[in-house]
Amino acid sequence: MPRRFDLALMRPPAPQPLADPALLARLRAWCEAGAHAAEAFGAASIAPHAGLDGVACALDGSHELARLGRWRGLAWRLQLLVQEQMPGHRLGPEAPWDCGWWRAGPLQAAAAFRPRRVTLLLANEPEPAIAAALLATLRAASPAYARPLRLLVVSALPLAGQPRL
Repeated sequence: MPRRFDLALMRPPAPQPLADPALLARLRAWCEAGAHAAEAFGAASIAPHAGLDGVACALDGSHELARLGRWRGLAWRLQLLVQEQMPGHRLGPEAPWDCGWWRAGPLQAAAAFRPRRVTLLLANEPEPAIAAALLATLRAASPAYARPLRLLVVSALPLAGQPRL
């Protein structure tokens, strides 16, 4: 059975409509660039933006589920679960990601995390030392990842040594 969304590491995005399609396109391109190359881990930073929850809801399939309705949405989710379990499964450009906000605290949850599907983890304004520790913890664990993880640090300041989106 597939694992559930990891609530120890992250909380789901707040339900929000997509307000900025350009932001979605930019983040999707960054997330998928490494995921298609089977890059286990990638990190970047971005300035705070009010539309990030809406982008996360678009990436995680929440908007599609709402559009499809209850029964068609259930069929879509079951189809995705079956596809994800197939050997050699490759994600398509519109496949949903797990998206969530990091639950700040001890890094044990980050060290133990194993993505069940391609995942975007957002970290909201962590102190630079904490962001560096989270980055190091996830990077150290990434050789064990079966699916890619992208860490996006939301901060007014860039994340040292990482691209700025």
